[in-house]
Formats: sequence, structure tokens, C-alpha cells
Amino acid sequence: MSPHASAAANSASPGAGAPGPMLPVLRPGQIDIMIPTFNESSHIEETVRNALTVGPVYVLDSLSTDGTQEIARRAGATVVEHPFENYSRQKNWGLDNLPFEGEWVFILDADERITPGLREEVLSVAVRGPETVGFFVNRVVIFMGREIRHGGLYPSWNLRFFRRGRCRYEDRAVHEHMMAEGPTDYLRDEMLHIRRESISEYIKKHIRYADLESEEWVKRKLGQDAGAKARHLFRDLLRYRQWLRREVWPVTPMRPVLRFVYMYLARLGFLDGRAGVHLGLLMASYEYMISLLYKDKLGAIREGRVKPPGA
Repeated sequence: MSPHASAAANSASPGAGAPGPMLPVLRPGQIDIMIPTFNESSHIEETVRNALTVGPVYVLDSLSTDGTQEIARRAGATVVEHPFENYSRQKNWGLDNLPFEGEWVFILDADERITPGLREEVLSVAVRGPETVGFFVNRVVIFMGREIRHGGLYPSWNLRFFRRGRCRYEDRAVHEHMMAEGPTDYLRDEMLHIRRESISEYIKKHIRYADLESEEWVKRKLGQDAGAKARHLFRDLLRYRQWLRREVWPVTPMRPVLRFVYMYLARLGFLDGRAGVHLGLLMASYEYMISLLYKDKLGAIREGRVKPPGA
């Protein structure tokens, strides 16, 4: 997904306008699927057809230029376009404005798939209607055609399935986490994260992520980390991980080297073969890019060449 600031929000489903204020509708047991997209023409048809086995699908598109919208419509999705600001705000806009009708929402990325076992599990939960407001789903990365089960990338728990109106993303540009207003639990079955883009596309995407992440580091340095205000809503383990990632990790020396050693040796990434080697090296490079961008941005602020974030 990439920032685009041209067009006003509008519905792209045939013959429909932008979604206005919706009357409150709630269908107990129904699951609505939200898929955020930008230029996902190679994935979106398969993703929509997969998601439709669970419930109605809403594609929240950031003004794609590769025909993602029309492909998604033909596959059976309702498509709504909205200019991209950042990842958390885009998703929160969708949660506030898409015409959901179900009691439950599942957020799915365009390169993810719901496995048959997970489908049966979420449908069962929705019908059962427990007091739990959100469920973490484990995600298996498929990289270079191989399931990645080591390197610190598995298990990978994400709060993706929740009661409508009870969960929301923290205000963070990238690597955002969802916060729940109530008890959460974990589902047994997994979803797939299929990384089948070219290495060139992978690197371009992570350059963008590094730029956004370095911006968050700058905000933290200047005391403007909005996400910190809501971290008390994270569960204990996630709160501890976020503290390490956002307070300790940015000031740790030799991060790229440590990242590779951690992934490839300490977390047994070598057991994932060739894919494990390449992932370790790519993520080490990602850490290096974040560090360089962070130092460059702080230097520019101190020299007065750019204004601090929010100024």
C-alpha cells in the first residue's frame, strides 16, 4: 500500500456512491471481512474468493492504479476507496465507515488466506457468541515457496477477529497493533501469509516500511509517540514485547548483526534452509535502513532543514 492524496473517498461498487452514515445494523453470528489494498492485482481475486467462504467481503482500497478495484468487484467484494494516510488510520477509517452488518469482523491482508480449519473455527465462535471481544490468529509465512517455522517469525499472533466496535488500532504509522476493550483469546487454527512478490518488490516494500518505522522512532525520541498512551490496553505478553521493541531495541547497538544472529542462530532460522538464510539477511538490512533513516531525520531536524513531526 502506498500513500496517494488525490481523490476523495468514494465507493467503487457498481452504481454506488461513497458510504454515508449507516443505520446501526447487527446480524448476530455474521462475520464481515475487511481487506485493505493498494495495487494488489496479483493477489486480490484469490483473496476475495477465499474470504467469501467466511462472510461478506469489503475491500478498502487506497486508490490503486493497477485495477485491483475492478478485479475485487468481479470476484464478489464490495469495494470502497479512501486515500491512504497511514496503516492504522486507514484501517480505523474502514472500521468506522464501511457498511458492516455483522456482529464480528475479520481483517485480512491481500496476501493472506484463511485455511479451512480456521474458517470452521471462526464460524463456530461467531455462532457460539462468547463474551470474548477479540481473538488472536497465528500466521504462517510462506517465503520462497517454503513455510517459515523458525527465525522468530513463528508463531506470529495477530488480533484479527473481533466483535465490531470493541477493537481498534493504536495510532502508529506502521507495525501497528490492535487494542481490545475487553477479554481476548487465541484461536487454534492458522492463516497463511503468502510472500510471493519478487525480491525487488519485497525490498521496495521494506524501504517504505523502514521510512515509516524511522519516523516512529523520531516521534518517540521527541516524546510524540501517540501509541504509548494506549499501551495499557495490550495484554501482558504483548505489552512486554512492545516495550522491548519500541523502548529498548532502538537504543541497542549493532542491531543489524544482532537481528541476523537472533533469527538465524538463536531462533533456528537455519532449519528453514535457503529461505531462512535470505530472510535473516533481508531483515538485517531492514534494521540497517531504519537506523540510517532515523539518524538522517534527526540530523535534518537539529539543523533546521525540516520541521519535527507534527510541527
